[in-house]
Amino acid sequence: MAFQTDYHLKTAISTVLFPFTAANLYIRKKNETKEPGSIVKVDDRNVHAIVSGEENRNPTVILDAGLSGNCLAWCLVQPELSKFTRVVSFDRAGYGWSDTRSGLSTSQEVVNDLKMTLDKMKISLPYILVGHSFAGLNMRLFASQYPDEVAGIVFIDAVHENRYLKEEMDTGRSQQYVKSLKQMRLGYITSSVGLPRLLKIPVGGRSLPTPVQNHVKHVGYTPGAYEAVYKEMLYSEESAKQVKQAENLRENLPVVVISSNNADPIWKEQQQLLCGLTNCTKHIQTENGHSIQLENPEVVIKAITELLKIE
Repeated sequence: MAFQTDYHLKTAISTVLFPFTAANLYIRKKNETKEPGSIVKVDDRNVHAIVSGEENRNPTVILDAGLSGNCLAWCLVQPELSKFTRVVSFDRAGYGWSDTRSGLSTSQEVVNDLKMTLDKMKISLPYILVGHSFAGLNMRLFASQYPDEVAGIVFIDAVHENRYLKEEMDTGRSQQYVKSLKQMRLGYITSSVGLPRLLKIPVGGRSLPTPVQNHVKHVGYTPGAYEAVYKEMLYSEESAKQVKQAENLRENLPVVVISSNNADPIWKEQQQLLCGLTNCTKHIQTENGHSIQLENPEVVIKAITELLKIE
């Protein structure tokens, strides 16, 4: 209901400020770039995925970026991993070059889209799932629902479901969540008239390397991207509940938890909870910030390649 109200508000703003809407559309068309991967039809929607590397006896690596991220977040990791095995990065609905989705936007929808996309592209099993930040919820749910298809998981400073469960939030975290949701809502309802572009606030992308910044000028400012990040945050508690209620991961599933230098006691505690998901878990503590795959791609690449050798 809340999103429908915001949708109507966004439409009204776009109509009243039509000259700005038209100008923003012109700029978007001017900055439009061709997708670097392939487009797959899933439920009459376009899903964008980049597939690289040769198919071999190693598991296929699946890369899922964090909240606001798209496949460009893996530009330093995917080319190197492709030397060893087949690698797939993808854009969740609304991000990058993927179409938006009507209705809910939770981890279950991500799992459904990813499963259909991988099946349609005939990507070989098994998978090593790699999730950064919020995407850790998506990868856990996938592994829970398709245990026979998953050979391992790598969490890159991933969230635990408790971070998005309101009953688990302290006052500081609750205030942070509300503030972030308000910012994402504002970005969404003003995206068509170009206010986020004017303020230079793209969805993801600001920390991406120079070689992909030309893509950021396009995919970082699409109304679909602002819708995607707002809806994922809006329905984040539902995603957390889906993971909490899911079947436990199998006890012998190899899991690698790569953590940032985040000193928040609650964040550190939740990283340890991830380390207890299976009996075959390795913890890598880094001195890097949250986007470890961009700040220190070598540690991510090494962790994944070592996991490849487990199989």
